[in-house]
Amino acid sequence: MKAVVFDVKGTIAHFRRPDTTATHLTYPFITPLAAKGLVGAILGITDFMTRDHVGIQLLNPVRTSAQQLSMLGKDSGNTFNRPTTVELLVNPAYRIYYVGDEYVEELAESLKKRHYVYHTYLGVAYAITCPKFLQYYEKVDLIPAEEIVETCSVVPTNLIQKIFLQEDRYYSRAGGFMKDYLGERRFERSISFIYEKDGQSIKFQLKKNDNKECLVAQIGDKQICLV
Repeated sequence: MKAVVFDVKGTIAHFRRPDTTATHLTYPFITPLAAKGLVGAILGITDFMTRDHVGIQLLNPVRTSAQQLSMLGKDSGNTFNRPTTVELLVNPAYRIYYVGDEYVEELAESLKKRHYVYHTYLGVAYAITCPKFLQYYEKVDLIPAEEIVETCSVVPTNLIQKIFLQEDRYYSRAGGFMKDYLGERRFERSISFIYEKDGQSIKFQLKKNDNKECLVAQIGDKQICLV
């Protein structure tokens, strides 16, 4: 497998949880499917589907702020403004590790040239971002099961056999992330993550994972969890 690494950041972001209605709550960081959506926007592929994997590293601490916005609604064809409480991520910044064999080379070329077909944003159209190319890797190796891993990325819970807690870390769990995109706005299965809210590393023992849906790869000098 090959890998390309790029950064995205902004002043605000919002990755809406689909189980919230009156108040629009956000996931605490960019979702894997949103990261893949960024790739689709860069390449100009609508309804983007791929077997490639992504890993997500937090570059800034997770901070949120609730704001009431005037949103455009619908009522029997007549539009109106309605106040809606929206939870926003403040000063989000992420390092995206895009790994696989389908679109990695094409993505790396687009990022190097800063050629993006569609607008790129962090979950909502008012949170524009501009991806920044960092590195391309011709080959990455997978880390075998039952190894001790220390990663700077968020960790899918189904990879963890045992976690080694450290006193200077603030661990959190986030669930309900949609895992597989089937096309035409259809999704299948969900996944949960452990993350450190300030972006510090997480140390754990890798569980034996026969289905290979979540992996850990050595990318440069980093051990990165992939979904």
